[in-house]
Amino acid sequence: MSKIYLNFMSELGIVKYEEILAIKMPLVEACIKSAKRNGWGDAMGLIRGILFLESEPMSLDELAEKTGYSKTTLRSNLNSLENFGLVTRVVSPLGKQHRYALQTDSEAMRLVVQSTAREEIRLILQALNQVEKNLEARGVVAENMGLMMSKTRHFYEEMDRVMELMNQFTLNEIIEILEKNINERSTLSI
Repeated sequence: MSKIYLNFMSELGIVKYEEILAIKMPLVEACIKSAKRNGWGDAMGLIRGILFLESEPMSLDELAEKTGYSKTTLRSNLNSLENFGLVTRVVSPLGKQHRYALQTDSEAMRLVVQSTAREEIRLILQALNQVEKNLEARGVVAENMGLMMSKTRHFYEEMDRVMELMNQFTLNEIIEILEKNINERSTLSI
């Protein structure tokens, strides 16, 4: 069912919000799992999940009603989600009250995802450097560990390079480049 249809049915009173939430539950659960994986609390995942498939930005009051969280908790988590680039704040045309919507701009989302991936890559590379320094400082020579660390470093350096290359293109350009490359490979193999 489309979100416009569900919202229309809800406004007519044909489908209750609880039924819509049940339909959206797989998205809500995925957002909560994603939040936990990122080291965030359930609240961030639930808020993000609730904002999914909403046709209009939601006020703090609406989010409080639908999540059961206090406005203080919501503000704190919404500020974090906004800082991560996952949520946008919209000023309501009817007044000064802010409303919140999920970020839907594909380029903005691409940058968020890439930034998160690059941060993890760089953290691992820094940790590998520190482990090597620790081993050297203790005069430890472990050939097996050195080989493993070398392979791991190579992988993360290549991933960092891929991410850097991806930063130079839009999402559509990346898709176009990759599809062109796949098509060229398939014609060469024939």
